[in-house]
Amino acid sequence: MRINTNISAIVSNNALQKAQNRLSKSIARLSSGYKINSSSDDAAGYAISEKMRLQLRGLNQADNNASDGVSVLYTAEGGLEEIQAMLARMKELAVQAANDTNSVEERSAIQNEIDSLNAEIDRISNDTEFNSQTLINGNLARRVYSNYETVNQIEVSDNFIAGDYGITVTQDPRQAVAAAEGTISMGAADRITKEQAGTISINGYGVEVQEGDNLNTIMAKLVDAADKTGGKAFVIAAGATNDTRTNGSEYAGYEPQTSYTGNSLVIMTDRYGSSQSLMVKCDNAELADMLGISEAATEEGMYAEGSDIQAEFTLDADGKRVGFEDSAIMSANGTRITVKDVNNKTFTVDIPGNTAGTTFKDTGRVSGKSTATSTSTANIVQEVTDIGTMSVHVGANENQVVLIDIPEVSSYTLGTENINVMTSVSAQASIALVDEAVQYANKVRSALGAYENRFEHTTSNIGTATENLTSAISTMTDTDMAEEMTEYTSLNVLAQAATSILAQANERPSTVLQILQ
Repeated sequence: MRINTNISAIVSNNALQKAQNRLSKSIARLSSGYKINSSSDDAAGYAISEKMRLQLRGLNQADNNASDGVSVLYTAEGGLEEIQAMLARMKELAVQAANDTNSVEERSAIQNEIDSLNAEIDRISNDTEFNSQTLINGNLARRVYSNYETVNQIEVSDNFIAGDYGITVTQDPRQAVAAAEGTISMGAADRITKEQAGTISINGYGVEVQEGDNLNTIMAKLVDAADKTGGKAFVIAAGATNDTRTNGSEYAGYEPQTSYTGNSLVIMTDRYGSSQSLMVKCDNAELADMLGISEAATEEGMYAEGSDIQAEFTLDADGKRVGFEDSAIMSANGTRITVKDVNNKTFTVDIPGNTAGTTFKDTGRVSGKSTATSTSTANIVQEVTDIGTMSVHVGANENQVVLIDIPEVSSYTLGTENINVMTSVSAQASIALVDEAVQYANKVRSALGAYENRFEHTTSNIGTATENLTSAISTMTDTDMAEEMTEYTSLNVLAQAATSILAQANERPSTVLQILQ
């Protein structure tokens, strides 16, 4: 028997320490609700659970991001809804103006309302914002860069991959240009007599030339009438109509003169394309002769038509189309070229009227069309990129995004900016223009609806992933309270027993004293 070293107490104390350590861990699990409270509890489980928690937090934020994306789309659609309402009103006004029971004053009032609607469409396009970002003015459309600064991309489907796309313009479009072959014989000081008075009509819009009018007054009336009907009236140097003219954006390539007498009258439309036409008539042959437009006094009248742009696919050195597939089909309307391919791929570009430098002769026309007299071409390269769209991050990991591509919706892209209803002819054409604008707006809004549905499914998927991931983390890290309480009770009893035995072990050396007595 020894009194210096109490082996029994040491053994009992060691057992007690182990029981207390296990009891402490059990208490930690019960009090925190987690069975992994530090990396020492389960090194591998701790690493896995922390990674899963990081994933879960990312998914929770991705859900918020998706909700923000839906809010963006709702905001954009709200602007489009108002634009569609204004287009519906435009259709109503165009149909109303097409009725010849309307007077000039009534058509003028209708035109003023249409102009106001176009201004409001552009305001909504520029002012529809979400978190200071404009949404429907082209700010969120894919960026397309051209080798011609004046060429504008109207639409490019998101299923067109990034790269270069080539279009070769073989002939520029042309406005409807009615160029007189004669010259104005009326002097600046001359006055219209009663016998010379008459009516000159431009596409049905009447200009009353009255007794006592001088040349300046007549020209002012013609300029005003042409402006109201969506065009221009001016004079050019005598004989200039026999020249070829490179298409110009403002005066069809001509140089307007400031003096009228001895020069030739030109009336033209502002818009390009085969849909544009001019019919100039005069009910007084003497008046027509004085103004150099004797053709207008005939039964056929002085008639002119515009022409659409002509183009073809650009070919590379191997004879293959640059960018476009062999199944793509090209069509032209005015200054716009549209390429359509399978899977609803649409590529629309607006090319100004003087890009290729085509020269035209406006006299000696065939069926009213100006004659192209050059074969110059312009190779246009549109570089489609993957930048410019809004990227909404809808996942917990890198590059898990949904790209929102919203094309520009304005009076320019809708094609309504130059709608004119001052005559029955132009009002009839305006009905078709509004129909095309409505179709374009519907297409954009339909795309927004598709995005909204996509985000709805994305949000649902994120919710499911969050639920399953949370369940997995819970299984890995949460304490099973019933099981742990059983463990705690067992360890508590074991600790009490170890404490009792340690007390008895500490009493054993005192029995040695009985030997010493």
